[in-house]
Amino acid sequence: MSKNRVETGITLLDEALQGGLPGGSMTLIAGNPGTGKTLLSGEFLYSGASQGENCLYVSLSEGRHSFLEYMAQVGRDLTAEDTWRRLEVMDLVTVKEEGLDVLVEMITGHLEETRSKRLVIDSFTALSNAFRETIDARVTLHILSKILAQTYCTTLLVTEIPTGSKKIGLGVEEFVADGIMVLRRNILNGSVYRELEIVKMRGTLIERPLHAFTLHRGFHVLPLFQNKPVENPGRYTPRHDQEEHYHTGNPALDEITGGYRKGDTIFLELGPNIPPIVPALIVGPLRASFINTQRGVMFLPPSGESVRRITDFDHQYGVTAQEQENLLRIATTLPEEETPMNLGLDPGDIKMSQRIWREEASRLHRETGQPILKIVYADRLSKTWQEGQSRSFLDTESMRTRNTGGLLVLLSRPGEEATKQHASNLAHTHLRIHNQRGVMLMDGVKPQTPLYALDQDNSQGYPSLTLTPIY
Repeated sequence: MSKNRVETGITLLDEALQGGLPGGSMTLIAGNPGTGKTLLSGEFLYSGASQGENCLYVSLSEGRHSFLEYMAQVGRDLTAEDTWRRLEVMDLVTVKEEGLDVLVEMITGHLEETRSKRLVIDSFTALSNAFRETIDARVTLHILSKILAQTYCTTLLVTEIPTGSKKIGLGVEEFVADGIMVLRRNILNGSVYRELEIVKMRGTLIERPLHAFTLHRGFHVLPLFQNKPVENPGRYTPRHDQEEHYHTGNPALDEITGGYRKGDTIFLELGPNIPPIVPALIVGPLRASFINTQRGVMFLPPSGESVRRITDFDHQYGVTAQEQENLLRIATTLPEEETPMNLGLDPGDIKMSQRIWREEASRLHRETGQPILKIVYADRLSKTWQEGQSRSFLDTESMRTRNTGGLLVLLSRPGEEATKQHASNLAHTHLRIHNQRGVMLMDGVKPQTPLYALDQDNSQGYPSLTLTPIY
């Protein structure tokens, strides 16, 4: 990290800022009420105090107790001994009516007394009530910025943007500040979605100005989704299924959905530009869970997917070639290298294809003595058979799954509107996957859930997903 950078304590934000805020700079943190401005500021102070820097928090709106209590709720105990002796909290809520000169003098006096290297004024909007004219605000900011630059104190100036307005504060702050970051609380498909925009930052090349973030257990900028290699492979060990539900293959997804009820149809709706690895990380552990417990799996993969890529992916969960030969069947409609897993279907004869699929499913069920998992990509159906034939196939498979106590997972891509609606009607669980500027998100239609950010985690020795709530 460059010596003239001050870390915010928010890892991916610091990376976007080339190491952090410019040392001695003044940055506006602007946003509507409830967008996370105070939490971002608190993370900034917590990071500094934890590193042994003296910090000053000036509260002009909520008060000292409210600030400390709020930070404690997200796991940032600013009253702990290692941080408390480095953090000074000035509660000026009750004295802000005494006049601008008095307030500025008190702030600068405390800066000198504490020799603070980090300052947060929360909020400048409350302080501006003491200004008689807009020019007073500009003069005050210039004076304050010079004092801060001389003391090399890096400052966050919290500023409210009224709901429905795009104007930042009095309109003069942005011309004086070295940096501007705007926080927004949006609604995406009925759920809260948060974004931070780096509008400007002195001496910093901003390659990507927009960043998704969550307030779950602190202020966290969300990563762009990347497929990561498994460095220390290990065999996936499935959880024990409940009496009426299957383990989803992911503990976090179990908590969200309650598990997949035996005999049910599950629908995964994929939005535009979803990398193939994302749905693979949802159904892959589930597939491995069935195979590792000696249960059969039938798979009708998406167009363009090969048997070899599927079997190679399953090897990352410790599934052996022998287990695949015995328990996994992958339906194909194009000539491929023959393997014991291939299940050739005839795209020109739907009845023959359905019989082949049905007979193989019955054989797996009979030989294992257990219900089986069926995974079907709707785009393969629609590109192979007519709409009515595809719907008939789905209806039959959903009914057979319900009667045998197995599990049917349907996946759709954009453009399959008719099949998508039908699949949703069949499904007991309906999850949606979105790509929001490279951040992968998931929410539930059935059951209804907030948004979760998806990231890949291979720490257990196999590919998996983490699900972070967006609050």
